[in-house]
Amino acid sequence: MVLSIVIPSFQQAALLANALASIQQQTFKDYEVLVMDGGSTDATSEIVSSFKDCNIRFYSEPDNGIYDAMNKGISLSRGEFLYFMGCDDVLASENVLSDIFCDRSNLDNHIIYGDVIFTKNGKRYDGMFTNMKLISRNICHQAIFTRRLVFDRIGKFNIRYKYLADYEFNIKCFNSKWVKMKYINEIIAYYNNDGSSFNNSDDAFNEDLYAIQKNFFPDIVRFLYNRRNNKLIAYLILLAEKYHI
Repeated sequence: MVLSIVIPSFQQAALLANALASIQQQTFKDYEVLVMDGGSTDATSEIVSSFKDCNIRFYSEPDNGIYDAMNKGISLSRGEFLYFMGCDDVLASENVLSDIFCDRSNLDNHIIYGDVIFTKNGKRYDGMFTNMKLISRNICHQAIFTRRLVFDRIGKFNIRYKYLADYEFNIKCFNSKWVKMKYINEIIAYYNNDGSSFNNSDDAFNEDLYAIQKNFFPDIVRFLYNRRNNKLIAYLILLAEKYHI
């Protein structure tokens, strides 16, 4: 099997139907779907049962958050590549999986990624990434297809980070010289978010962000912190965010 699609869920039955419909409509059929439910009491199981042609497996038990559910999905999956989407996300077109997995040149890579559209503002996000770009933004997991071997060698998502375990994982991948990546200029999914995941004022989120950046980019974090009141530095940071540098 080529692809395993993992969907964490909890009390989102109404939204899940749209996500599953976008998968069912795909012209590419060599996939399985794992709905990793956190013990919902709504109609989630009934919604899953209504999709007969999606090769779905449904698991429902308490978990320790979205990344724990994703990790469980990795362990239970059978595909060569893994893809993660939310209940409120939909694939961009009926041909998006065919475009990726029927192009054999893509399959020479460990990670294949593209773009998403934010459904709340219509913004396309966010082009090719580099280590430098990862300092200020993250690749949405709805845009990435990751070969199982990467999880085997680098490890699964670190559930210490409630909000940004995928960010830490992406940085590890970009810092692993053996990981071969390919960016494709294609919209993979419509993502239900109103902007970059870094636009979050939650204290726990910012603690995650600081801990990860301090670990992987200590010199840059130290430089910016020591000059945090410097107007030029503040202006350069603003420009970097505005122009996606």
